[in-house]
Amino acid sequence: MANEPTRQIGLPWYRREDYPRIREMMADRHNLAPTYESWLAAAENNESVGRDAGLHVNRILIEPEAFARWCAAQGVEPDSAARRDYVAEKNSRAEP
Repeated sequence: MANEPTRQIGLPWYRREDYPRIREMMADRHNLAPTYESWLAAAENNESVGRDAGLHVNRILIEPEAFARWCAAQGVEPDSAARRDYVAEKNSRAEP
């Protein structure tokens, strides 16, 4: 077990300037923090918890236009399931 590679996880990440647009476009906006500051505090906490658990945490930037195009191409609504799948796809391509 000691030779197993560090497990990677992707964490959705948003830029301050994109956050209002992200919230606006999401079908489940009620599940997102109302402000960027409150989202950032929770995200940094989640990142810290993951790292403390020995995980390699990748911040996966979700840009509004790119995410909207991805959702359209996948035929999915922009919501938590789409965010999870988008992050997982991008994380699978990330360098450890």
